[in-house]
Amino acid sequence: MKDESMKTSNMTRREFARVAALGAAGIGSALAARAAASASPLKITIIGDSSCIPDVKRETACFLINGKHLVDTGWCAALKMREHGFDPLALESIIITHFHQDHYIGLPQLLFYVGLRKRPGPPLNIVGPSENLQRVVEAADAFLQVPRFPELAVNRKLVPLTAGDKFELADLHFDTFAARHTSGKDRVEQALVYKVTDKASGACAVFTGDTHPHPPIAGFAKGASLLIHDGAHTPPKDAAQIAQQAGVKKLVLIHYNQNRAAKILAEARSVFPNTELAEEGHTLEVSRP
Repeated sequence: MKDESMKTSNMTRREFARVAALGAAGIGSALAARAAASASPLKITIIGDSSCIPDVKRETACFLINGKHLVDTGWCAALKMREHGFDPLALESIIITHFHQDHYIGLPQLLFYVGLRKRPGPPLNIVGPSENLQRVVEAADAFLQVPRFPELAVNRKLVPLTAGDKFELADLHFDTFAARHTSGKDRVEQALVYKVTDKASGACAVFTGDTHPHPPIAGFAKGASLLIHDGAHTPPKDAAQIAQQAGVKKLVLIHYNQNRAAKILAEARSVFPNTELAEEGHTLEVSRP
């Protein structure tokens, strides 16, 4: 089942010519910008799709929104971004779903890169669950010995969140919801589900980060076109049921073991046919609901 509203593509030559003509004809920059926005919906590029310890030549779960907002850092997202043609210096924000190590272990490398290369512009937003955000970022500074090497200091702004908080970026609006995630001996982890809405196009997507089966996510995801759901801690059929109940157009499972990929996909599609597995380098274009 193919959903034409979400596909991997660039702006067509016809769309580009139409936008350029609007500007050249002097109709006005606002109208040209609106046309460009309609041709370029919310874009999500998968940088990593693998599980906690990624398979060889893979990266653990992380992705880019509109090319400049990184969700989780994987093990080495800075390098993987460059492999896929993205410049870490263009990042405007890093958004962490929760603070299990495989979701932030690449943060020191990323901060080293942008600090050493002197990222220009306003502060880099580092967004994440409030309980451990400051602790983890300060630990990354300590690991990089920033007091000893002050030239590595990154101009940044911490944005601590609890479930239910909202926050705004220049091009995006975010809502948050609590995931249900535990570790160790059933220790509850502060973990967030995010709903992102592109201000220019109105396109909307939800991504869960790690979560055990949690049906209330379906209510939070209503109105979104795309659901990117954890494929490691939630059985595929349960994730598919959440997508079905939410009424999304497409379900993408991420953070899965590649050896089980075919089985995971088949199980999810038995409940929600328009399911895909996240694939490194693949860009999803999300339409308005």
